[in-house]
Amino acid sequence: MMQVLRKIYTDKTFLVTLALALIAILFGHVAPGDIDLKTIFSLLALIIVVSVYEQLHILAYIANTIVAKCRSTRDIIGVMLLFSFVGAMLFTNDVAILTLVPIFFNISRQVHISKIVPISLLTIYANLGSAITPFGNPQNLYLVSYYHLSLPTFMALSLPMGLIGLASLFLVTCLFPARPITNMQTTTIQIHAKKVRWLLLVTVIVLLGILSVLPVWTAVVASLLAASLLDKRVLAQVDYGIILTFINFFLIVGAISRVPAVHHLLSATTSTTLNTFFTSVLSSQVISNVPAAVLLSKFTHHVAGLYLGVTVGGLGTLIASLANLLALRQYHLFAHDGSSMQFFKTFTWLNSVYLVVFLLIGSLLLIF
Repeated sequence: MMQVLRKIYTDKTFLVTLALALIAILFGHVAPGDIDLKTIFSLLALIIVVSVYEQLHILAYIANTIVAKCRSTRDIIGVMLLFSFVGAMLFTNDVAILTLVPIFFNISRQVHISKIVPISLLTIYANLGSAITPFGNPQNLYLVSYYHLSLPTFMALSLPMGLIGLASLFLVTCLFPARPITNMQTTTIQIHAKKVRWLLLVTVIVLLGILSVLPVWTAVVASLLAASLLDKRVLAQVDYGIILTFINFFLIVGAISRVPAVHHLLSATTSTTLNTFFTSVLSSQVISNVPAAVLLSKFTHHVAGLYLGVTVGGLGTLIASLANLLALRQYHLFAHDGSSMQFFKTFTWLNSVYLVVFLLIGSLLLIF
């Protein structure tokens, strides 16, 4: 319990949103209905089951197995970017970053690959990959719940941008030199095959709950049982701060959306699909794409513009996506050469380039 509380009260994002939520409660107008319980329960089930995957080191095992077969520096970078993209689709962008950044640091020490550009790209493709599935990131979970989107409907929104993102990944990989490597050692990781099989079954139940095929409470119960039976340490390591932060977001957004001036402004700037898209991108640069999705959903029915806007909006500034902040923290944690500021500059520059490119692509997708 103390470990859980310590993690919560040292979570700066939670503390900031808590302060804002308290201001909203004291001086604004909030209602219990502002909190989307379907999203909260879906997110809780998802982060618990993903935490089990982390505890069993499944993602790291797969990544190391694939990387060990690489024969050139280009192969390594391409595999890591692809694994970030696909891993974020299945395990969320945060988990992809938490897992792959340490692995890449370990690789870079052995084969002397520059870290800054590949890790920046790894984060960008984690954000792009996570946008493809309803459970790839928190804003997708929310949009699916709020707009009651079926899986085919959501995939019709996400696949065009996802395929373009994947194509850009292969193009970017070709820009790296293909220096041959030999005798690269990867960390040996043991996994428990029987536990993995049970976890896959639980994952199916959780996903069916998230997609409303089953009641969402079945997803929560299944994830809690998996954590209790497969590895009890997981329940103490789950990042409950994310759940509490989301509750804070809902309260803050509820109060802000009832301010007359804000209501008038956002109603006017989300009246069409394209307006919603550009407003979502701009809002994400300032307040991050998760709260932008929650806020703007109160004012628009143009779900395509909102989805593409918060997806593209995750690129750009450091705060455009919470995953971006996580990447900077991970880099600072593992880099001991004073290069964090250079990483921040390169990261911001690359994200800005991708923002401009995908802003154009998103506009064209909505027009045509």
